[in-house]
Amino acid sequence: MTTAELSVEAEPDSRTESRRGLAVDSALAWLLGFAPTLYLGLAGGGYDIVARSEIGILIWWIVLLGSIARVLPRRPWRPRAWVAVGLLGGFFVWNWLAAGWSQSEEQTLAETARLATYLGVLVLGLSLMTRVGMRAMLFGLASAIALVSGLAVLSKLVPSWFPTDATANLYATSRLQYPFDYSDGVGEFAALGIPLLLYASWGARSVVGRALGAAALPVVVLCVAMTVSRGGILALAVGTIVFFALVPDRLPKLATAAVAAAGVAIQIAALVSRPALRDSLGPAPAGERHSMLAIALGVAVVVGVAQVALVLLFRRLRRPRWLRFSRRGALGMGYVLITAAVIAVALLIATGTAGHLWNEFKRANPPKSSNTYGRLLSVAGSHRYQYWQVAVHAFKTSPWKGIGPGTFQFYWSQHQRLGEFVRNAHSLWFETLAETGIVGLVLIAGFFGFVLVAGATRCSRLPGEFRLPVATAVAGVAAFCAAAAFDWVWQIGVIPLIALLLVAVAVGPIHHRNRGSSGRRRWRDPARIATPIAAVAGLWAIVIPLSMTVAVRASQAHVRAGNFSAALSDAATAQRLEPSAASPRLQRALVLEQLGDIAGASQAITEAAAREPTNWRMWLVGSRIATEAGRPRQALAYYLRARSLNPTSLIFRR
Repeated sequence: MTTAELSVEAEPDSRTESRRGLAVDSALAWLLGFAPTLYLGLAGGGYDIVARSEIGILIWWIVLLGSIARVLPRRPWRPRAWVAVGLLGGFFVWNWLAAGWSQSEEQTLAETARLATYLGVLVLGLSLMTRVGMRAMLFGLASAIALVSGLAVLSKLVPSWFPTDATANLYATSRLQYPFDYSDGVGEFAALGIPLLLYASWGARSVVGRALGAAALPVVVLCVAMTVSRGGILALAVGTIVFFALVPDRLPKLATAAVAAAGVAIQIAALVSRPALRDSLGPAPAGERHSMLAIALGVAVVVGVAQVALVLLFRRLRRPRWLRFSRRGALGMGYVLITAAVIAVALLIATGTAGHLWNEFKRANPPKSSNTYGRLLSVAGSHRYQYWQVAVHAFKTSPWKGIGPGTFQFYWSQHQRLGEFVRNAHSLWFETLAETGIVGLVLIAGFFGFVLVAGATRCSRLPGEFRLPVATAVAGVAAFCAAAAFDWVWQIGVIPLIALLLVAVAVGPIHHRNRGSSGRRRWRDPARIATPIAAVAGLWAIVIPLSMTVAVRASQAHVRAGNFSAALSDAATAQRLEPSAASPRLQRALVLEQLGDIAGASQAITEAAAREPTNWRMWLVGSRIATEAGRPRQALAYYLRARSLNPTSLIFRR
C-alpha cells in the first residue's frame, strides 16, 4: 500500500459522510457481529443445517436487496478483498463441482450449502465495512462471545436456571459442554473472544465500555478452563501472542492482560480446589457452585474496576523514556523472540524430546486420571493421528479431486481400525485434503494464509487508530486457524462465522473517497454487479439441501405421529426437491416397510443405495428388507456389503 493509498483509506472525508450515515454504518456492523453469533451460539453452535441455513438465507437476501437498492457495498472493495472473496468463492465452486464425482451427491451439496453460508457472511461483512463499521463489528462479536460464554459458565454453576436438557451430553463427562454439547467446541469458541475483549478494553470510546471489556476477560477464560479443551487453550495462546505481536502501544494492553491473568489465576485455583464441581458428571453440591459463582463475579468486578484505574493512569501518567518503544525496537524484539523460538525447537529436536512428544501424540487417548484436568498434562491426540492417517490414505486415492466433500465419514467407516463412528477428520486441513484434493486445499489454505499475511502486512502500514482493530482481527483469524488444525470447528457454524467476519475486518475497506454520486458511476463498482449474481447462486445452493432436509424431517415426524400417508407425501416431496439425494428414498423405504409394502420398500432402498454406494447403512437396511421379502441370497449379499463398508462396527460382531 502506497502513502497515497493509505491517506485515502485512513483519512475521513467529512464532506461525504454525515453523522447519521456513520451511526447507521456502526449499528448495522454491530448487529451483524452480535445477532448471528448469539443466535447460532445458543442454537447448538450452528452445527445443524437448518439453523445454519436460516442465517445463510437471511444474509444473502440482505446482500441481494442491498445491491439492487444500491446501498451495498458501503465502500468499494480493495484488491485484497477481491483476492479473499475469489479464493473462498473458488473453494465454494470447487465443492459444488465435486458433486459430479462425489461418493454422495447429497452430502456434497450439503457441504456446498455450508460454504454458501460462509461466503455470504464474508461478502456481507465486506459490504458493510467502513472506518466506523470495523470497530462496531468487533464490539458486536466481543459482546456476543462474552454473553454466550457467560451463559455457558452459568449452566454449570446455576443449572436450575436452564432447561432440563441444557446440560445433557452426548457422552458422560464432567467438562462444560453447554450450549454446543461439545466441550472442545465451546472452549475454542470462547478462545476467539480473548483478542476481541482485549481490543474492547482499550478500543472502546467510553471508560465504561473499556471496563466491561476487561471484566469479561476472566469470565471467558473461565469458560475455556471449564471445558478442559486443549484446542481452546491452543487457540487462546495463539490469538493472544499474535495480538500482542501486531498491536500498537502494547504496554497498556499488557497491563490489562496482567490484571486479568491474576484474576484468572484466582478463579482456576478456586475451581481446582472444588473436586465435586470439577469432576462430577451431574450438578455439583450447591455450596461449591455458589461459592465459585461469587468468586467469578468478584474477580470480574475487580478486574473491571482495575481497568478503569489503568485507563485513568495511562491518560495522566507521562511514560518514562525506558518504557517507550519505537517500531524499530519492537521489530527487533520480535526478531529476538522468533530466534529464541527457533533455538527452542532445535533443542527439542536435538534432545529427542520432539520425537517423544510426537509418539505420545500418536497415542489414542490421554492417560486416565482421577482429575479431569490431568488430560492437560498429556499431548495424546485422542485418535487424531488415526483420523489423519485415514484422511491421507483417502487423499492418495484421488490426489487432485478428492473423494468428495462430506464423504469422509464413509471412507473412515471402511478403513478405520478403532470401531468408532466419526463424521469429520478433526482437522480442516486434513479433511479438505481428503475430500477435495490438492485443488481444494490450495484454495482454502490459500484463503486463510493470504488473509493472515495481508492483514499482518497491513498492520505495519496503518496508523494506530486503524492498526488496533486490524491487528485484533488478524489475531482472531490466527486463533481460528490453530483450532481448525486440531478440531472440526469448520462444521460448528458459529465459529467460522466469527472468523469470516474477522477476515472482513482484516482485508476490508476502511474508507474510500466518494468518486461520484450518480447511479451510472455507482454501478461501475464491480462489487455492485458481482454481489447480486453471487447472492442468487448462494441462495440456490442453500435452499435445495435445506428444503430436502426439512421435508425428510417432516416425514419422520409424521411417522412418529402415526400419519403414514403424510409421511410418504413428505418423502416424495423431498425426493422431488433433490432427486440425487439418498435420504428421501431411505425414508420412503422405511415408511413402506412399516406399512407392509415390502416390494415398494425394496425398490426405494435399492435406489437409495445406488446414490450412496459407500454408505453401509443403506445396505444394512436393504438386507433387512430383502429378508422380509423372502430373498435370503440378496439379503446375505447386502449384509456382506454393509459389513465390508464398516468392518469394525460392533453391529457386525454379534
